Amino acid sequence: MLSERADAGGAELRRRYQEARKLCPDEPGGDKERYLAEMEALHADAEAYGEPGILFEIRIEYAYSLGFKGWTKHSREAVAPRLRVLRKSLLMWHEAPHLCDGSSVEAMWTQFYRLLDWYTRFDPEPADRTRRLIDELERYCPPTRPAARYALRVARMRLEARRGDVGEVERLWRGLRTQDVPTEHFLPDGVARGDATMWAQLGHHERAIEAMAPVLAGQIPARSDRVEHVDCLLPYLHTGRVAEAVALHQRTYARSGMKLEAVAAHLEFCARTGNEERGLDVLHRNLGRMGYGCRYVVEAWTAAAAALLCLRAAAKGLDREWVWACTCADPGCTDLAIWSWAELGAQLRWRAGRLARRVDELNGTSAFGERIDALVHAEPLVEGLELPPGIEPPSHLAVPPPSVHLDAADAAGLREGLERARGVERPRPRIVLTQQVMQNAMAAGEPGVLADARLRLLDDLLGLGWRGWARHRFSALRELFRMLDEGTVAAAPERLDALWRAVPVVLDESLTRPGPHLRQVRDLLDAAERRVRPGTADLHHVRWFRTEAAARAGDAGAARGAWARFRELPPVERYASRENVLRCVGWWLDLGCDGEAIEAMAPLAGDDREDLLLLSYLRTGRTDDARAVHERTHPTASGHPEVTAHLRYCAEIGLLDRGREILHRALPLFHGSNEDDDFTFADMRLYAAGARVCELLAEAGHAENWTWPADACCEPEDDWTYARLARECRGSVAEESRRWEEVLGTAFHTRAVTG
Repeated sequence: MLSERADAGGAELRRRYQEARKLCPDEPGGDKERYLAEMEALHADAEAYGEPGILFEIRIEYAYSLGFKGWTKHSREAVAPRLRVLRKSLLMWHEAPHLCDGSSVEAMWTQFYRLLDWYTRFDPEPADRTRRLIDELERYCPPTRPAARYALRVARMRLEARRGDVGEVERLWRGLRTQDVPTEHFLPDGVARGDATMWAQLGHHERAIEAMAPVLAGQIPARSDRVEHVDCLLPYLHTGRVAEAVALHQRTYARSGMKLEAVAAHLEFCARTGNEERGLDVLHRNLGRMGYGCRYVVEAWTAAAAALLCLRAAAKGLDREWVWACTCADPGCTDLAIWSWAELGAQLRWRAGRLARRVDELNGTSAFGERIDALVHAEPLVEGLELPPGIEPPSHLAVPPPSVHLDAADAAGLREGLERARGVERPRPRIVLTQQVMQNAMAAGEPGVLADARLRLLDDLLGLGWRGWARHRFSALRELFRMLDEGTVAAAPERLDALWRAVPVVLDESLTRPGPHLRQVRDLLDAAERRVRPGTADLHHVRWFRTEAAARAGDAGAARGAWARFRELPPVERYASRENVLRCVGWWLDLGCDGEAIEAMAPLAGDDREDLLLLSYLRTGRTDDARAVHERTHPTASGHPEVTAHLRYCAEIGLLDRGREILHRALPLFHGSNEDDDFTFADMRLYAAGARVCELLAEAGHAENWTWPADACCEPEDDWTYARLARECRGSVAEESRRWEEVLGTAFHTRAVTG
């Protein structure tokens, strides 16, 4: 009787199991929510029932179902339970293999491989922890399962590739090449493509082509939907097979649904062959695939390639505003509709770098970050490579669709929407609604409304002090000048008034924090100069910031010429102010022009900020003046430029106790953040000067620990030393100054502060 009931219970579980499998999202008509609920209940009942055969099968299916389960903060919420279930299944199989269904055992090992792949290529786990898991699985995997052992070696190879251990990757790869790819856990052409991508990312392009050779020769059948081997695109380019690379790009660049690695390859190809416009087309077509975030390892390559492309487009003057059309159904959506390529590139560059640093910490090496950084800063391989005409109209130049969040489609409705935006109290929703009006004005071909909406947006943005809107301010101003140049709107006096109110504000912040490329700043200055109004200070603004732009470029001759042209103009109060005199002095100091710096300071003779000239006085032999100014002004030094000057002075003449005193007083200036535009131009010199004083203090035997005082956002922190602060400052200069090199197109200032 008990046996009959047990048999009935097992049959019922198996019936429910078969029904639940039909609900899997992979099946036609699958229902994810019902599938998850059924498998949860079924797994609990199978655990209570305890019959090994059915329990093993249900555990494997339950583990698979957890792959469809979402998470709130981290994928570990879904992946860790899945790993626990698989581990229990592994032990069960190890103890009684004869009771476990063969297809379920195969599925178990496939799932283990996919989890390892997730830990390696997607949401990364520490390399040593992942390696220990592979070791554990290999101990339980007998030689009678060569396919599973092959899969574990592939996982180990991919992990070592992430860590940058090329020697170990080569050893493992050569061993795997002696075996046929097992079809139990892999699609053979997928393994070849994965190997090719791996070698290309490691910079071994001949190896990448070798990995694809069996597919290219037809020895491994290729799936029909993967007939084009995009994995060879960059290897062809790097190995001189340019015609093949061009043909492959042309056949595949407009394909939808490409893997992220393929998107990255096309973006890098375009960026490194002088085909930025084509690259922007590819990027626009694949926005839905990549977004502007960068959470997973595989996304870092695509984000870095996109950042490279956007940077090169900005450097060539190709940056434009465009619409990122939202398709969500949320009526309260606050996604911004208006973007520029420079803005997208900056976000992707920062997020790829941040992820790369985290992956390096998990790897215990610096290889991943170095490769991502090398991609962001990659040089052209074949500049000006001619491509055939596009096979489809460029998507990034197409008229955008109207916003799904705004019904207005004609001029009257759009202006009504603009007035409605004016009444929105909170800044971001007001900006979002204004941008939706702009999107619909573009879609409807209403340039007058578009110009007025841009002006309204610019006015709103100028009222926001938060620097996170700086690129949006620059973009809005630049596009308004472009509309005037193209004649799509009239240069009405009220429009010009609004634009010229914004010009000095936008240019000031654009040359203070890493934002627009210097090419873009100069283009904006050119556009502004074409709209100078007689009898105003407009031309003063243009020539003043032309001088600063030349200083940022490290071109002393151009700066002298621009300054001479500025001084030809009648004096205006704005540029005779103390603040702007000191700013001008800073330009000459940045260029190493001591004579010009001393001359520029003359209107402020006796001012405390004469301390900016401390190094100039030393270099020109005025040591007594330098000493007197230092003694008089060091107690009042609190801003970046003057603290930098005093620290450098103390380092130059050996006043280490005084340098230590100034350093501790100025510690808040060294308290940066993780924002991508937080490292100002003045920070480069400050951090380098702080590092030098700390190095001298450490060399002089000051090895004591001290506490970094509490800040508005941080508790006090112990265990600081001068050697540690020196390393931190040098690291910040080395890393963050790269952003300035990108937007300025020169390493002049980096060399100046690190020399």
